[in-house]
Amino acid sequence: MLSEQILIYLFILIQLIVAQTDTESDAFTLLYKKNLQDVIKIRNVSIEPCDNFYRHACGNFETKIANNNNNNNDDDDEDDGDTVPPFLYNKQDRMDFFQRQRINFQTLPGQMVSQLYKECSQTEKDYTFIDQVPGLREHKEVLEAWPFLRHQWERRHLNGKLNWISLSSQLASQGLPTLLNIYFAEKTIYITPIDNIPCPTTQEFQLSLVEDLESRHHHVGQVIGNEMRILCRGMRGELPMIRSQLRTFEQSDKDNNDLHLDDNMMAYFENFFSHLRFTPRELQRAKKLPLDATKIAQAWLVLKQTEPRIVLNYIIWQVKQKFKEIQENCHDVTTEFERLLFTEYWQWHIFEPYIKRDVALASYHLHTTKFYQKRRSQLSRRDWLGYLWPKSMEKQELQVAKILQTYAQSYLNISQIKIHFQEVKFVENSFFYNLLQLRQSKLRFSFYSPYLDEEDPQMPAYFLRHFMHFVILSLYRPTYHYYATQGLSLWLQSRLLEDTDGYYSALDCLEQQSQQHSDDLYRQLSPKEVQNIFNFYRGFVYSLRDYQFWLQGERFAFAENFILQYFNLNTEKIMFYAVVQQFCGRQDDRFSTQLNRVYMNIPEFQYAFNCDSKQTMSPSTKCMINQCEINEIKKK
Repeated sequence: MLSEQILIYLFILIQLIVAQTDTESDAFTLLYKKNLQDVIKIRNVSIEPCDNFYRHACGNFETKIANNNNNNNDDDDEDDGDTVPPFLYNKQDRMDFFQRQRINFQTLPGQMVSQLYKECSQTEKDYTFIDQVPGLREHKEVLEAWPFLRHQWERRHLNGKLNWISLSSQLASQGLPTLLNIYFAEKTIYITPIDNIPCPTTQEFQLSLVEDLESRHHHVGQVIGNEMRILCRGMRGELPMIRSQLRTFEQSDKDNNDLHLDDNMMAYFENFFSHLRFTPRELQRAKKLPLDATKIAQAWLVLKQTEPRIVLNYIIWQVKQKFKEIQENCHDVTTEFERLLFTEYWQWHIFEPYIKRDVALASYHLHTTKFYQKRRSQLSRRDWLGYLWPKSMEKQELQVAKILQTYAQSYLNISQIKIHFQEVKFVENSFFYNLLQLRQSKLRFSFYSPYLDEEDPQMPAYFLRHFMHFVILSLYRPTYHYYATQGLSLWLQSRLLEDTDGYYSALDCLEQQSQQHSDDLYRQLSPKEVQNIFNFYRGFVYSLRDYQFWLQGERFAFAENFILQYFNLNTEKIMFYAVVQQFCGRQDDRFSTQLNRVYMNIPEFQYAFNCDSKQTMSPSTKCMINQCEINEIKKK
């Protein structure tokens, strides 16, 4: 009877363990496991980590890259699971992800950007855009003779047919500013001169007109190029002005930077706002903020004194150049409308097969120093309650998932996006028309949206953008635990963490290490190398503490160890592998010295890999280490 009860209890215990195993396995997706497998495959087990950790961690990297190159005839969309992608900490990962996943987009904004990209890639490179651009296609027959010389302009009586004010204002309302830049931010209208209005040399102008002047006299390009060169230089203020002009600008400066509207500028604004379909009430109640009114007045005075033919030649030339730049790099379309892509990404349709949102949020929480600063500042204000920080971590205002959810709502404003972009009607196989339609809606949408600086860490756009980039990065890079994302910026700027005494102590200690050992790892270092090693050391130590802080505060240590144990890893080792494998195959001589000399001077490394004093990576004297820190580590 007793034995039967024991068997029953044992069976229940096994079932609980299995159930817990299934739950934990579900919490960490196949993507996570696959990348951990890559971490293991790259290692060279024949090299002891305590002898040369860089060679150990990067042991099979070159072989895998070679195999990858040999198999380059395979379908790019297939992943055999054995290849290691090159180091690409840039836009390449996001571009690859977009190209592979865009056919699976389900939201309206995502589908529109996907269609734009497809049409851009398929559009012929002859830049025949006149048929598709509103404002130009009604003048197609006339514009076939562009660019215009004076006798053509006068013979065809084009002064009344082609109005440069109407044309440039309509193009600006479609997101193609040519003479004046107008943008919005929540019922505020900003009017600015175009920064660095394009103004190549006469020869560069002439070269850009070669295809358009193929059947015409070779002097035509020189004449027109010189005319446009004088115009753009005048608008930029690079040509000497007559005294009357100088007095005008001096007077405008005294008038508190007010913008003096002449007839041309009034006509421009009327056309511009009519194409954007703002109501008179909206325009009346909106703030109008001219920036650098003196420069605007100067440019428009130059326009007023220039032949309409020359101005129109320059406007059409600008449009052609802008479309040409877009077609030469179609991925710029995704960069321009990235906010719309985030609307698609935030719905998580295309991420589901790879990674769950809660796992991505937890991982991002781990990786982001900015959140730790926020959390610690919250804790520091709790006084004695801060000592109970495991409980404090669970407070609602400190949960990253809810923070990001709030940021997504305020930055993406999905309901507003739906209102303003659902009216866009794309035309099949009409890239230029569709692009301008989407740009116009984007411009209108900005009038109803608060301004958000995406580079300001306090803005929701900053966190949301980095979160989305992080998730995409995690699909491609076999890296974990902090370094793969925000850690890079922190480490490169870790001179903020350095102190002068610490640096000179490290300089002296590293030199002594080099003198005491004959191994190649201990070669003499230049002052620049010591500086890099010192900065790298300080950044790594701080990020390591963040990682440990995350494990304790979020109670993720069990789940983390549960997965890592399957791969002969643990939470103490994984950071070292993840960091080194970011540098494998990239200037190995340089990075081998830098990382090995850093790791050998970190006590956590010796404890993680059980390096004894006889092994290369365990010098008897440690550099750059605060002795109090060593004692704390030993106590742990």
